[in-house]
Amino acid sequence: MKVRKLVISLLSLSALALAGCSQNSKANEKIVHLTEAQEISTLDSSTVEDTGSSAYIGHIQDPLYWEDENNNVTPALAKEMPEKSEDGLTYTIKMRDDAKWSNGDPVTANDFVYAVQRLANPDTGASYAYLVENFENAEGVLKGDRPVEDLGVKALDDHTVEIKLAKPVPYMEHLLAFTNFSPLNKKFVEEKGDAYGSNSENVLASGPFKVEDWDGTGLNWKLVKNPDYYNADKVKIDGADVQVIKEISTRVNLFENGEVDNTILSGELVRQYKDNPNLNFKPKASISYIGVNHKNPLLANKDFRLALDYALDNKEYTEQILATGSTPISTFVPKGLVKNPETGADLVDDANIEPKVDVNKAQELWEKAKAAVPQDSYRLRILSSDDEGSKRVGEYFQGQLENKLPGLKVDLITVPGKNRIAAQRSGDFDLVLAGWLGDYADASNFLDCWKTDNPNNDGKYSNPKYDELLNRASDQDANDPQARYNDFLEAQKILAEDEGIIVLNQGVTAELRNPRVKGATYRSVGNEFDYRTATIDNSAAEK
Repeated sequence: MKVRKLVISLLSLSALALAGCSQNSKANEKIVHLTEAQEISTLDSSTVEDTGSSAYIGHIQDPLYWEDENNNVTPALAKEMPEKSEDGLTYTIKMRDDAKWSNGDPVTANDFVYAVQRLANPDTGASYAYLVENFENAEGVLKGDRPVEDLGVKALDDHTVEIKLAKPVPYMEHLLAFTNFSPLNKKFVEEKGDAYGSNSENVLASGPFKVEDWDGTGLNWKLVKNPDYYNADKVKIDGADVQVIKEISTRVNLFENGEVDNTILSGELVRQYKDNPNLNFKPKASISYIGVNHKNPLLANKDFRLALDYALDNKEYTEQILATGSTPISTFVPKGLVKNPETGADLVDDANIEPKVDVNKAQELWEKAKAAVPQDSYRLRILSSDDEGSKRVGEYFQGQLENKLPGLKVDLITVPGKNRIAAQRSGDFDLVLAGWLGDYADASNFLDCWKTDNPNNDGKYSNPKYDELLNRASDQDANDPQARYNDFLEAQKILAEDEGIIVLNQGVTAELRNPRVKGATYRSVGNEFDYRTATIDNSAAEK
């Protein structure tokens, strides 16, 4: 606490100005100096799960399509938008013939086919394998009952891809812009084996940058402009130096000294900097939530899950603890993502799910749960990442639950982000502080997470009616926008009624950005940031 008080005192003296002394030594450079709160977990586009790693893969790998800040889809490795059959089941895509890997190999249609097959292959163990579930023959391939070559994707020639679907996918173009569908150089990947993507030496680039100086676990790495990129002449920066700094106060001090070009803020610091012209609020199609392990006998009790929710005040948490401009929410689908086709109303408004905040109700439900699940003692673990912001949030929830639910002991377990994801995936948690950032602009990308057989369903929530609605949305209602919307709306209501997870807030990132860096792409859905469009004006740093 002493350190924080010192930092805030310093900030109060200089909150409206950037120190220019360190920038003088960088007057001619075209390098962005970035900070991150978490390490990269992998550079393997098939197995990546976290948003931070995905963003950096997005800098080094090009998919067939690319999305701007409004998630409008434009060609990348593809020459043009796909040709679709009338029934929406066949996509034919012409690829560029001038794209190369950073080892000089051409990027071909076979590279895309291999990437999709590798994603679907059960041996890969990819959490996002379900993204191919609507491809022809996907069910058998995903179960391991059919070879991956049977999947509905093939190369008609070196630069033409054909995708065959079992059912229409309304968001297909967005899917083809997603990291997991980036082509892969088969010879290189298979040569590296399990080491592929484990460090900067074991990955090839097809995008605007290469990653250098990342050893697989380190807290520093670089983006370096890729001279073999087909659009290299349009990339105006030379790269980025990235360092992981988990303490917000340290990042802020470095920003103030002109040593770094960004830092994420939260809590007191957002309030401290609220009038600073360099503070940017970035809305996100993201949801923060407390994941619940339904295999735990106590958490399998619905009354106890409800007691947890009633004990936690989303509004207080969002406004007083986060203080980032984020908004409390009770739906897993974020606001602003899905509209009613007939009325234009937002799905969140149509769902009309009231927040649960009532300490007396929480304690009543807690007593019912204890009677139903008698134990000698009641103890739960909250799993959290170990960066400063996550630890502070974990401590807040730990205190709230212990204070409001008498007799409940809560242990906070903090580990590096990479380890938190691994523990979450293996089900080694009772409660977990987690979040979901939309990969593509469709309600299915959120609600499908909690289908019984979805690999992202770490807590093993299951409701047959919920599954039925989402299967209907992707099957018989796929070409009926209103019916599909109604399926999603009803599924969201079931998830909330079951208290399948405890939804907290919809995210907004509060970030200090150096005005010397201009034109970067920031998205609310998909990879959060992209520096291929950025330019650097070092004179702006002095203003």
